[in-house]
Parts: sequence; structure tokens; C-alpha cells
Amino acid sequence: LVAKATPAHLTPDHPPLVLLLPSKMEEYVQHGTSSQLPTLVVISLFLGMGKGGVPGLATIATAATVVTAPTHIPNGLGYAVALMVPILTMIDIYAAYLHQHALAWNTIWVLLPLSFVGMILGQYVAERYLTDKGARLFIGLLLLFILALRTWKQMV
Repeated sequence: LVAKATPAHLTPDHPPLVLLLPSKMEEYVQHGTSSQLPTLVVISLFLGMGKGGVPGLATIATAATVVTAPTHIPNGLGYAVALMVPILTMIDIYAAYLHQHALAWNTIWVLLPLSFVGMILGQYVAERYLTDKGARLFIGLLLLFILALRTWKQMV
């Protein structure tokens, strides 16, 4: 879902360290800091609270990220995800610290390599088969499935 920077994106004003900020990403950040900043602040707060232990808030934040990603920018969802990844990384590290007493490192070391394989497969599928619109639909359906599954488990 994250857009790839190509040499066409590079100019003297954009050194190689800014590979993740092609002109459309800059447009997204500008859009986000102007009209969407309050929404991004709430999403970030919900992500933090969800990782801190409030059930369901991280899922709501994920849905809000998808819903609020701009549609007028090509690959707007990819840019929204790219903007949230560093935030998620930092709060995941802190969440692991908060819940360190419950961590099973043997299990984590087994699952971590599989997660990297999943990331590679996901990138492959996203680049070849998944449009921005298709990704939004897939995420929406997945979240609805999770909601239905949780509701069903509580009723049974």
C-alpha cells in the first residue's frame, strides 16, 4: 500500500533521504496538516489508548485512518498508512514495555519471521493486484468481519 519512490521523484530539492516524501506525500501531509489535523490527532490518541490497553480503540483508529484518507490524492490510503507506521512502531515498542510481564518471547521469536514473510507477500499483492479503492473495500470488509466475530463470541 505504500507508494514506491522512483528516480523521477528525485530533484535537487529532494535529496535521497526524502525518498518517502515524493510530491504526492508532501501534498498528503499538507492536506493532513490543514484540514485533517484534528482528525489525525484523535486517530493518534485512539491508537495510543488502544495499545495502552483500552479494547477496540486501535481497531477504531485503523478504520478511521481508512475512512479519512484522502481520495483526491492517488494512493492516498498508502500515504495515510505510511504516515501512521512510525507512530505505530513507537507505540508498539512502548506497549511491549507496558505488557512485558505477559510477553512470551519464545512465541514472539517464532512468529516474528513469519510476520516479515507476510509483509513481503502483502507488498507483492498490493503492488500487483490491489488498488486504493480495493484496499479500502478489503479493510472495511475485514473490520466488519472482526466486529461480527466479536459480537458472535459475546453472544455465545
